[in-house]
Amino acid sequence: MSLRVLFCLLFVLGFSWYAYRNWFVSLCASVFLMAFLKHPDMPRSLGGIPGFNMWNVLIVNVIIAWWMQRRYEEPVAPTTPSLKVAVVLYFVVVTISFLRAYIDPGVYYKGTRMDILLNFFVDAFRFLIPAFLFYDGCRTRERVQGALMAIVLLYFLLSVQVIRYMGVNPDFSGNELSGRGSRIIQRSIGYDRVDMSMMLSGASWAALAASMLFEKKYMRWGLRAMALPIMFGQALTGGRTGYVTWGVVGLILCTIRWRKMLPLIPVAAVVVVTLMPSVRDRMFSGFGGQTGAIVVHQDASAITSGRNLMWPEVIRRIEQQPIFGYGRIATIRIGLAKWARDVLQDTFDHPHEAYLEMLLDTGIAGFLCVIPVYFLAVKRSGGLFLDRSDLVYEAAGGTALALVLALLFASFGAQTLYPRESVVGMWAAVGVAWRVWAERSNRGQFEHSQGEELVEDTEPEIIIESDPAMV
Repeated sequence: MSLRVLFCLLFVLGFSWYAYRNWFVSLCASVFLMAFLKHPDMPRSLGGIPGFNMWNVLIVNVIIAWWMQRRYEEPVAPTTPSLKVAVVLYFVVVTISFLRAYIDPGVYYKGTRMDILLNFFVDAFRFLIPAFLFYDGCRTRERVQGALMAIVLLYFLLSVQVIRYMGVNPDFSGNELSGRGSRIIQRSIGYDRVDMSMMLSGASWAALAASMLFEKKYMRWGLRAMALPIMFGQALTGGRTGYVTWGVVGLILCTIRWRKMLPLIPVAAVVVVTLMPSVRDRMFSGFGGQTGAIVVHQDASAITSGRNLMWPEVIRRIEQQPIFGYGRIATIRIGLAKWARDVLQDTFDHPHEAYLEMLLDTGIAGFLCVIPVYFLAVKRSGGLFLDRSDLVYEAAGGTALALVLALLFASFGAQTLYPRESVVGMWAAVGVAWRVWAERSNRGQFEHSQGEELVEDTEPEIIIESDPAMV
């Protein structure tokens, strides 16, 4: 057992024990432990038992402690019917999509039904547990601060690992940056390079939003300082969709609320491409030369990394089953992945477009049932972000909005709308934002809903009691 694994084991055991004293602190610990969940050194199972890993041990203890302690906590504002319906529809689609794959894996799927159960059903729900617990537990301002800190710390730890393993070499070409990122990030951290690019593209903006809630300057500027390595780590991933997503998310947030920060977007972009020419080369890979100020298009396949060849075939298969689709992992089960290997000489285990994947798996019916939960995530977090009455609204709303927008924009080039490891931080932030929104809607100002007494400027009532001896 390596020292790293021993430290993680002690970390898990310590916070598992502490959960029975304060389950919320241990929940926060489970969130930033996700930064190391897929690390090659992290045991996938303990004692050879499938699913019995360190993160599961911690989160199970958190759930038990939460169940034991929640009756002693203050009641929270009720969940609105619209949110309940959206969440239920989302769960129904995920469940039915899994069942269709489990019942009929098809001849092209080489795994077992147990793999389907664990990877596409159990994982889909266990990675939403932190979001649910944050939604139930963020009852005070201090808890909101702790939750946002844990979420930002998750992305900061991921970016530190990217910088450490990728190294800083300005002599990389764009293709070398992409190839090196594909090999090293997957091998050394465990997350796919494209997923990492998406995760970090919204995280730097989330760190800025979360910093607004902290009154102490060293905490506020500490979180803002975390945004720099997060942005730098995202540049090292070589994910072009992530680069565009970072710019679009920043442009939206700065346009609707942080207008004074708008000039920082081009300045940051110029600094990165100046210090790292490989980022510029990677960004414009597939474009060739210039005619005046116009970039000349050269290679559509290089620009889209072959997706322009895959997507027409995916659309053709969607048209064959437009209403209900084919079920989970349809790209593999109906032979699309095999077609890509045989015809395109490329590996496509999914369509590399989250919206096409959802249409392929669940059809128009499933797609329309999934979209409401993301719509509510954007609407409510955006509404909080624009509320200037309390910094807790800007912080919680801005953090969630940045991470959700990052997924939705990056989904045009990859990703998935199913829950998985790469979106644990995003859903956790959404859970925090939904709780803050519910408290604001039902009880007014957030700080007044946490059991704090409102002291009115009135004279105390004087009660005169009669002396029993005089009666």
